[in-house]
Amino acid sequence: MHFADRLNERISTVRSRMVIGIDPDPKRLFAPESKLKAAFPGKSDEYLLNAFCSTIIEVAKTRAVAVKPQAAFFESMGIFGWKALSLCIRNAQKHDVPVILDAKRGDIGNTATAYAKAYLDPESDFFVDALTVNPYLGPDTLEPFATMADKNGCGLFVLVKTSNPGSGVFQNLEVHDKADAPPKAVAVKVAECVSNLGSGNIGQFGFSNVGAVVGATYPKHLELMRKVMPDSVFLVPGYGAQGGKGEDVKAAFYPDGSGAIVSSSRGIIFSYEKQEPGEAKPGQAGIYEAMARAAEKARDDINSVALNLYTN
Repeated sequence: MHFADRLNERISTVRSRMVIGIDPDPKRLFAPESKLKAAFPGKSDEYLLNAFCSTIIEVAKTRAVAVKPQAAFFESMGIFGWKALSLCIRNAQKHDVPVILDAKRGDIGNTATAYAKAYLDPESDFFVDALTVNPYLGPDTLEPFATMADKNGCGLFVLVKTSNPGSGVFQNLEVHDKADAPPKAVAVKVAECVSNLGSGNIGQFGFSNVGAVVGATYPKHLELMRKVMPDSVFLVPGYGAQGGKGEDVKAAFYPDGSGAIVSSSRGIIFSYEKQEPGEAKPGQAGIYEAMARAAEKARDDINSVALNLYTN
């Protein structure tokens, strides 16, 4: 099934447009005072990492449209981190939870092809439903990823307007590429490339398999990018811990609530750290309950914006 169609069906099934980011920061997981360590006394770091990921997936099964592992955290832990990433991917897919790997890969020629094969080939240990990619080496860097995604029913999310504070230093720069036309921001030029790249692979729900990363921290840019990329699914980071609110993501959605999925990571997966004694069940059950409550709150907030956007 077409990637964008799978997302839409998943949205209908779980009634959620929220993606849970899996960011296993070892400084938080393995610290001496870690509540995760306290919940699994005597267990190895590898065991703790797998338990952490499994708990998130359990929460996501009925509450999230997808999960989004952040490759960098797994990579930073060496061999057992890579093994945990593969296990996390397989575990999510076993439960029919789509996996968007946040790896932001981008390179040229054979190297780009190798990256595409690593994550978008069913024979790989790291085969995922979709991959984030960096386009800023030029349009040719995207072609190997798009070819592999088309072949295997996968999706891409291309970095267009990111949520970090310094993104505008480069992405907002205006460029003149035609003498008789007004200047355009670099991010707009990238958005036009994304729209063109995905135009040949549109699913039954009207969206291409080439989506775009557009941050919640820049609502005005969301509105602009939606006009430039009408057929792209938006992956919207920046909600929650980075400061973005439900109201900030409204421009990403169409009147029927389609067109975007919103990522929340730290506010959900580390919600158990903020619990006071007696607030919830101790140990493993308390960790799961805290994550589940935080996920439901984010899901409902995002849905309220997406579904009630045009009722007033």
